[in-house]
Amino acid sequence: MNLEEVFKILKEIVEAPSPPGFGEPARKVIEKYMKKYTKKVETDVLGNVIGIVGEGDFKIMFSAHYDQIAFMVRNIGDKGEIYFAPSGGWDPRIVYGQRVIIHTKKGPIRGIIATKPIHFKGVMPDEFKKVVEIHDMIIDVGASSRKEVEEMGISLGDPITIDAPVIKLGKSGDLVAGAGLDDKASVVSMILAMKELSEIGVPDNISVYFVASMQEELGARGARVATYRINPKIGIAIDVTHAKMYGVSPKITGPIELGKGPAIGIGPNFHRLVWETLIKAAKEENIPYQIEPISGPSGTDAWVIQITREGVYTGLISLPLRYMHSIAEVVSLKDVINVGKLIAAFVKKVDIKAFE
Repeated sequence: MNLEEVFKILKEIVEAPSPPGFGEPARKVIEKYMKKYTKKVETDVLGNVIGIVGEGDFKIMFSAHYDQIAFMVRNIGDKGEIYFAPSGGWDPRIVYGQRVIIHTKKGPIRGIIATKPIHFKGVMPDEFKKVVEIHDMIIDVGASSRKEVEEMGISLGDPITIDAPVIKLGKSGDLVAGAGLDDKASVVSMILAMKELSEIGVPDNISVYFVASMQEELGARGARVATYRINPKIGIAIDVTHAKMYGVSPKITGPIELGKGPAIGIGPNFHRLVWETLIKAAKEENIPYQIEPISGPSGTDAWVIQITREGVYTGLISLPLRYMHSIAEVVSLKDVINVGKLIAAFVKKVDIKAFE
């Protein structure tokens, strides 16, 4: 696929809302694309979408989560003000003043997170010296009473997402920005790998399980359930990682750069046989790659995959991303494509006898 085709798929999946526990809109889009490349697509109780390619006894699982950090309506005030709680890890500094979408049974309702204008700084200086906590923020949907809010269809427990469409950056057409690229951009990579493997075929003795997992942002719950159910010999998480970015020292971000290819994780959360096979596959298929040293838990689906049942040969392929957990995460479409190529290359190159 060319960049424009990949952008179209990414935009459709990312802009379909998928707060933890409320992923139906994105799930339907993911199912649609998976069904293009396999007849075997399943879902489970947690909302995981599982596409299966191949019919062998040796099981390889790839897992990329499609839930996004979001919010939830926690109370409605008498004057129509809406109070909300975070679902996932938000920095309150970037939440204040944003546009949001409340997803109700009657359809989406747009609102804004109310702010105090800078003009009041002179009369309430202390207010402008501190970060407003999320539990102190209010959403304004243009209502003047609780009754009016309820008539709009808004209820307690309704999920809320940031109103931030996916856009292109720069002249090359390669960089894109949006909310929820973590980790739906990696789901796109899995779909690209499914397409390639459906065309070239999977070795007779291998079956590949592509899991678009749910609730990673709340503790990798979907991947835990899917891994137990599938019981793979090899499990590889596909997630985003911090790329070098403006305003943050490379001493903090690490060595990973945007546009330089997928990052292969090395560390105790992974098995040497897996990362060595990934590196070998990348070299033999001329896929650009980077090495990401991770000295402890990776904070991805790989953490629960590794310790499911009696243990799984685990790996991590990461998609470089700037400004994680913000309203404008940035990825390279070329990296998205190359992550997909590396997934397919691993399946083609893996020596299953080494893992038996």
